Amino acid sequence: MNRFDELAKIWDEAPYRVENTKKIGQAIVENVPLSKNWKVLDFGVGTGLLTFYIQPYVKAIDAVDNSQGMLEKLKEKAESANVLTINPILKDLEKDDLGENEYDAIISSMTLHHIKDITSFLKKLYKTLKKGGYLAIADLEKEDGDFHSDNDGVYHFGFSKEELENYFKEAGFENFKFLIVNKIEKNNKEYPVFLAIGKK
Repeated sequence: MNRFDELAKIWDEAPYRVENTKKIGQAIVENVPLSKNWKVLDFGVGTGLLTFYIQPYVKAIDAVDNSQGMLEKLKEKAESANVLTINPILKDLEKDDLGENEYDAIISSMTLHHIKDITSFLKKLYKTLKKGGYLAIADLEKEDGDFHSDNDGVYHFGFSKEELENYFKEAGFENFKFLIVNKIEKNNKEYPVFLAIGKK
């Protein structure tokens, strides 16, 4: 069982997590020209905190995660809110194919540090975006590894602006933009959260 299957039950109970996702959502709305005609991919969707924030601004969202438990929680929330534009999909993004020219935008919150090979992953995302499509990824700025209490499955302790800009350029993205959208207070420290945006 994926450890996130268990975490799903209490995921939305952490106020800092809900607040963080809200700030990421606001920054996406302010910096990406979302449209009611757009089909969007949210990868590492979890219980859908970011998807629910972005959903009113777009046509449909494919909500992808490799945790069945997280997706079940997402389905429950969508059903009780009567939201029909969210499509939960169980997939391992690093292994499974995503198709070509599928999406107008790809969004993600706090998932990139769980991806081993960033370069090949971003190339895959580039391929599945339509021409002119946007990638908007939020995660932690470089940190010393104590943000998570358990670093199992954590392959990167955050990212620097320079590092990410190189990853984005290598994958083919242009118009790189990097914003600090929040600071999470934890372990008597502040952990800045960025939103990195690129365009195909």
